[in-house]
Amino acid sequence: MIEIQNVSKAFAAVHALRDISIQIRPGERVAFVGSNGSGKTTLLRALLGLLRFSGRITVHGFDVTRDPLHALARVAYIPQVAPPIEASVREVVRAHATLRGIDSTAVSDCASRLGLDLGTAGTARFRDLSGGMRQKLLASLALATPADVLVCDEPTANLDSSARAAFLQQLAERPGEQIAIFCSHRLEEVDHFVDRVIELREGKLVGDERLRLLRAVAS
Repeated sequence: MIEIQNVSKAFAAVHALRDISIQIRPGERVAFVGSNGSGKTTLLRALLGLLRFSGRITVHGFDVTRDPLHALARVAYIPQVAPPIEASVREVVRAHATLRGIDSTAVSDCASRLGLDLGTAGTARFRDLSGGMRQKLLASLALATPADVLVCDEPTANLDSSARAAFLQQLAERPGEQIAIFCSHRLEEVDHFVDRVIELREGKLVGDERLRLLRAVAS
């Protein structure tokens, strides 16, 4: 369960989020949509504890601001912009596997399905990878993590068509009780996968549609 309660955020005179309140239940697959500057990424960053905000956000009862260790231990994240990591691919995978308590072969398996051979790329510095290879590695790290919540910010932006299809297939294989949150300009790619669309405009919540109910009525 994710509870977003009266969340606001301003950058100087710019109000990026204006009193946002959302509840996301286990098993929901949600897409955040809106034009550039609507507040989508700011809301994701607030959820991940990456910036200060007013209001309250909890993940399974743990406050992301006051108790991030427990709140975010259940969250995996695919960022839109890859961090400029100097370490090698092999070191990044090893560090992630150790921190998450998983076998590094799980990451390799996910990467292979996306078309990335970690054996070949293992000695390369992360920051030297192409945009597509970095995105595949970041996606593999998240997909290999048995987290209750998966947060994806433009996860397919740098992927080719076959890798996008493989990524969506791996998402579909995740346990049904897990929460998945997407922020994507390619909504048509995840339209069949998500069951709820939340629309933001100029930092305000302007739409919240449960597609499962709409599809049931239409059929």
